[in-house]
Order: sequence, then C-alpha cells, then structure tokens
Amino acid sequence: MSILPEALEPGDLSVDDSRHSFRHLDLKHLRQLTEVADKGSIRAAAESLAITQPALSRSIRSIENELGLKLVERGPRGAELTPAGNRLLSYARIIDANLSSAENELRGLRDRSSRTERIAFGMSWLTEQLIAAQLIERVLRKRPGIRLSTVVGDYESLAPRLASGRIEFFIGPPPMGGARPGITTQPLTEFPAGVVVRAAHPLARQKEVAVEDLVAAQWILPVAGTIPRITYDNSFLRRGVAPPEPLFEVQPLSPVIRQLLRESDLVTILPLVVIEDDVAAGALRVLPFDDEIAFAIHLTQRQVRYPSAARDYVIDEVKELFGEVARRKPAGADVRARSRGGRDTRRA
Repeated sequence: MSILPEALEPGDLSVDDSRHSFRHLDLKHLRQLTEVADKGSIRAAAESLAITQPALSRSIRSIENELGLKLVERGPRGAELTPAGNRLLSYARIIDANLSSAENELRGLRDRSSRTERIAFGMSWLTEQLIAAQLIERVLRKRPGIRLSTVVGDYESLAPRLASGRIEFFIGPPPMGGARPGITTQPLTEFPAGVVVRAAHPLARQKEVAVEDLVAAQWILPVAGTIPRITYDNSFLRRGVAPPEPLFEVQPLSPVIRQLLRESDLVTILPLVVIEDDVAAGALRVLPFDDEIAFAIHLTQRQVRYPSAARDYVIDEVKELFGEVARRKPAGADVRARSRGGRDTRRA
C-alpha cells in the first residue's frame, strides 16, 4: 500500500521522484510509527510489535532515508515524533481506523448467517465494578450474536485505541483535556465519593475531623496519575494543604482496598455507591470532609458516519444500566447520613 503524505513543501520533490520515494511506505511502517508514538520509546514499541529493537530502529531509519525526512527523534527521555512524524501519524491513525471499520464490516458479511458482530470498548474501573457483569449477562441473553471485548483503564491510557478504531467507545471519566477533533463526549451520570474508614477507626469516633487529622493519617490510594488520584488530591489542594502521601498505592477500586480498610486503620476515598452495603452493615464509616468529590461517567466515542446497530444497542444498554444503578442505590447524602448515624451533616 503506497501513501503520499502532504507534509512536504511544494518543490521538495518532483512528481516522479515522490512516487519513487514513497512507494515503500506501507502499513508496516505506519503501525511501527504509531507504536513509537504511543509507547514513547523504541524499546517499548519493539516489544509491543514482537520484533527486536535493532530491527525496529533499522526499519524507521530506512523509511526516513526513503522519504528524506526525519520522523523520530531519539533522546534521553525516549523517542518523540518530529513535526513530519506527527503529520504522518495523523494519517496513520485514520488509515488504521478505516481498516478496522472495513474488517468489522467484512467480518459481518462473512458471518452473516450467524449474525455475529464484535463490539470492543473501554471502561473505567468504576464502570467495570458497577455494570460490567450485568451488561455481559444482558447482551448474552438478548443479543447472543454480539461478542463483547472490553479493556479497563482511564480515557488517557485508552485514547490511542479509540482514535485508531480498536475500541468503539469509552465509558468513564471524560477526557481531562476535553474532547479531541473527531471525538465526542456526553455525560451519563455522576457518583459522589467520600473519605472512608472502618467503624472502629479512631477518626470515626471524633465528632469533628480537621483536614490536619486526615493529612496525618495513613492512606491507601490509587496510583498517581489516575483520574481518581487526581480527584482526591484536588480535594486537599482546594483547602490549601498538600495531599497526604499514601502508605500504599494500588489500582483504583482494587479489592484489596476494602479488605485493608476493614482490617486496619488505613484511610481512603471511595465512591459511595460501592460501599453502601458496607455502610449499611456498620463495617465502614464516611467521615465529614469534602462533599464535592464526585466521579462523572461520560460516553466518549469516535464520530462515525455509519454506526452499527449492534454498537448502538450496547450503548443503549449501558445507559439503561447506569439509570438502574442510580435508581437502585441511595444518593450520596443518604449514605453519609446512614454512616454518621443520623441527619446528613453537609454544609449548606
């Protein structure tokens, strides 16, 4: 497959020269360039592509020689694309997305007799915990011809897959920097969160909890850089204090968090919807700290001209399931009031 990018200035190459120079630019090179951009290093890209690092370096160097353009700059912080490399990358992502769409359509034609269609999408850790099992069960029961493929993370880690068409949409927090061209996002629901401890924790026996008490406590928190961790840190920064340094860092909503909370004096922040049963059982308490902490759930997707009926069906089921969760689970104020043994103490 021969591709002629528009990154060159007029007069750089004659028509005959450009045809000769670009005739060896194929899908292999585009995928290699995409991996280098996504991974940020030649070594990591080579591992992802299942080739050796010298082989990938030679391939990139050969196409740079063919084009007469520098595509990748190698430095102490890894590998970064040059302006020409980024221009070519934008075409590479479009081509990869179109190939994925063509593959899905052709697979549908091939499997028309069984009416099988695969829908791949991404979701946040909270989305996985709240609706993943119900979604899979519902799709299997109602539309057995649909095969779901899911990957869990935050939008920033899954954005390259969405842009390239490897996943159809993402359900979770919206993009931190706002939607990019060709990407749309719409709010679905929001879940409040709070500072959580075991019922026998010393802080749970205090009538008032100062921010200094929380900073001095021992914390277990999501790993740095994730949306939940950024959200939690901002709660302290709004009060003009540095966020506490966690004793342990784990993946957001890891099962180990709730286990350690019940068995130790660790402190954390969790969406109230996931601890409602623990609060009702008297195992966990929600401390009065910041009632503004909340997690927004958005549907973020690529703009496609002809979305498949199966894709739209899965999205409709996701929306319905989140509506059911919102109707079934108590609001944040109810969980806080139940945890504190009486009337909600949020500030007016």
